[in-house]
Amino acid sequence: MRISTNQLFDRSIQSILNNQGNLSDLQQQLASGKKLLRPSDDPVGASKVIRLTEELEQIKQFQRNNDVLTSALEEQEAVMRNINSSVQRARQLAVQSGNGVMSAEDKAALAVEIGAIRDEVFDLMNSRDASGDYIFAGYQSKSPAFVFDPAATGNKYQFQGDEGTNELQVSPAVRLQAADSGKTVFEDVFARFKSSVTGGSAADVDLKVTLQKDFDAFHIQNYDAVTPANNQFQLQINGAGNQVTVTNTGTGANLGSFNFSAGEPFTFNGLQFTIDGGPGDTVQFQLDPPQKKNLAQTLDDFFVALNDPNISQQNFQENLSDALIGIDNGLEKLGAATAGVGGRLNVAESIYESNLDLEIAHKSTRSDIEDVDYAQAVSDLSRQETALQAAQSTFSRVTGLSLFDFI
Repeated sequence: MRISTNQLFDRSIQSILNNQGNLSDLQQQLASGKKLLRPSDDPVGASKVIRLTEELEQIKQFQRNNDVLTSALEEQEAVMRNINSSVQRARQLAVQSGNGVMSAEDKAALAVEIGAIRDEVFDLMNSRDASGDYIFAGYQSKSPAFVFDPAATGNKYQFQGDEGTNELQVSPAVRLQAADSGKTVFEDVFARFKSSVTGGSAADVDLKVTLQKDFDAFHIQNYDAVTPANNQFQLQINGAGNQVTVTNTGTGANLGSFNFSAGEPFTFNGLQFTIDGGPGDTVQFQLDPPQKKNLAQTLDDFFVALNDPNISQQNFQENLSDALIGIDNGLEKLGAATAGVGGRLNVAESIYESNLDLEIAHKSTRSDIEDVDYAQAVSDLSRQETALQAAQSTFSRVTGLSLFDFI
């Protein structure tokens, strides 16, 4: 086979250009630190790098969400901790007011601090976050969660937000609640369960709750929100006048018989009855509908009782019992919400650390695929330079074989 001069030149130039291209690629790899300069260098590796890069960007967003979530939860936790501390102080003052020796002036002096705590709690219930949004207002975060309406016939401190809760994605499978609604934390708090006398033939009846826990259990088990008639009960003194029988007038159920003496107290499921009556007399009583009061309203009601100079000791004790039960129920609800925040903070921290580990693993895998091994690249560069020099030297020798060089 005969090789023409043009072919010699073409092949030699092509060899030089190929070596120069390879040398240029190695120089770019060393300059950029990446061995994949184009997808065609390693199609499978390039595909893996794209996927890993997307996952790393997703992890970064999860970590940003986690930072926002943690900040929101820590703000909420601080607010609830301050409310808890203030309400605990109010409870101490309430217990102090019930010692039986305080004058009206002393109670009025306590009312000053109770009023200040009430205002502080109300202000904290309307706390805002760093963005100016109301923490406990749900989705209505641009408006205060609670408002004070002095003209209201019932609760004057009213919730006007909603039950919406924002959630943030902190991992592919986990979304965590960023804040609690004020309705859950403060509004859905039961006031003291009560019972009242509604009628009967007995001459005089005194009814009070003496064992609140026992009565609460009875109320929860027996109160019927659908059929009000089932909340009506009757006591009837037997013919001998030494026992009373309790029945549910709505269902007809017999709830038991108890020893009885006229004018002497007896207890039924936490309710203490003192009845002035004889054989055949009856007493009708009912389970009062459950009421809900937020902590600010509970403190306000007690504030009013403390400032009433004409209130009887019995009525004051009733108001005190209402306040203590309301405060305890509110603190229990607050404690549950605080525990929930703490749990979510722990989960967020754990996921944050897991995301960091995953980020390191992804970066390591991506580096193995696309990053340059500098020792290998420098060796290849030296080898390629030698190859280029050889190609250039060969070209000069091959092109020097023309007959014109011997004429």
